[in-house]
This record gives sequence, structure tokens and C-alpha cells, in this order.
Amino acid sequence: MRFNPIKRSYLALESWFNVSFGTGWNPLYHLGTLSFFLFWVILVTGIYLFLFFQGSLAEAHASVEYMTHEQWYAAGVMRSLHRYASDAVVITVLLHMFKEFASSRFHGFRWFSWFTGVPLLWAIITLGVTGYWLVWDELAQYIAIGSARLMDAVPLIGGGMVRNFVAGQMTDRFFILIEFLHLLGQPLLLVFMLWIHVKRLSNVEINPPRGLAMGTFLALLALSLANPAVSHAPADLSSVPQVLNLDWFY
Repeated sequence: MRFNPIKRSYLALESWFNVSFGTGWNPLYHLGTLSFFLFWVILVTGIYLFLFFQGSLAEAHASVEYMTHEQWYAAGVMRSLHRYASDAVVITVLLHMFKEFASSRFHGFRWFSWFTGVPLLWAIITLGVTGYWLVWDELAQYIAIGSARLMDAVPLIGGGMVRNFVAGQMTDRFFILIEFLHLLGQPLLLVFMLWIHVKRLSNVEINPPRGLAMGTFLALLALSLANPAVSHAPADLSSVPQVLNLDWFY
């Protein structure tokens, strides 16, 4: 058997996690199902937040601030859960991909799962990006302009995306488009991609062990209460943000 240091290292990490969580609740054994559970958390909290969100240039940031500070005990907690579950699902998907790669599960009869799984990461990233845009603070402005520059670099698009983020050019139609993408278009595409991803697998489980799911939720809730998600200053297209707190993977 060929020596595989990456696989050996991952197996050692799994063994170390067994000491803390036991074999039944070891999250490294349930990365796929844990990702599904996090998607449910994101979906439920996102629907709740949508009830209070005002999708317009003038009111988007103010409505998020209202949820964060005036209704911190409900919508504010929901916002933090939504944010941290989104962060967590990126981590679980990356670890899941690393585990499959380390175990050489990307060729042979497993090639289809790998081929359909890799694009899922990018679908999740773009879903997170549009979520940041909806807050419409300085971080959203930075990400929106950065994303537009990336799209302008694609020859087929034509190089005019950045002009949409010049002061005086933005309209509320922008939020109609982003709301549609984030709340309907991208989630439906993601569900379809997930279905394709598991379609050829037998005995697929989509729910993690109950104890692991509960422990994950309680950890997210504790983090949400201890370090609530907050916004930057409102977006101002006439100026350049000076200080930003970035999530590096978004």
C-alpha cells in the first residue's frame, strides 16, 4: 500500500477528535450530514430575518441595524445564527472535500460525487457573498465592488459591472435582483446541485446524530450570544472604506 501522509494526518486528527467527542458524535465522521444541518439553520433563520428586512438603498442597512440592536433578543440572535452557521458550513464543506481528497475518493466510481461536489463550494461562497451585499454596509460595498471587478475581468461579460457601483448610479432595482438571487434563485440552484451530488450514492444520510446536531446548535447559539454579528457603517459609494473586518473566505 502506497504511503499517503495526507490521509495518515487526517486519520490522526479523526482519532484525536474521538477522544473529545467519541466515535458516535465525532464531527469529522459526519461532515456531509453536518453541512445539511447547517443549511437548515441558515434557511430557518434567513426566513425569519426576511420578515424584517427592507430591501432598498435607503432602508436596508437601517433595517438590519434595527434587528441587531432593537430586537437583539430575537432577530439579533437570528442574524448571528445565520452568520455563524454560514461560516461553519464553509468550514465543514472544505473539511469534507479535504477528507475525500485525502482518501483518494475523486476517481473511479466516485468521480461523479467529486465532480459534482466541487462546484457546491463555489455555489455556497456566492450565496454568502450576496448575503453580505444585502446588509449594505461598508463591507458589503467593498465586496460588491471587488466582485464586480472580478466579473469585469471575464472577457465575455464586457467590463461594465464596476460602473453600477458609482455614486448616483445605484437604484433599488439592485436590491430586487440581489434579494431574488439570495432568497430564491441561488438556494434553488444549491438544492438542485445537492440532489445531483448525492443522487448516485446508496444509503445516503442527510441528518447528523441528534446529539451532534444539538451540540452544534448550542455552540452556535452560545457564540451568537457572546459575540453578536454586527454591521459596519452604512455603505457610501462616494468614499472608500478605511477599516474592514473581513471573513477571509468571503
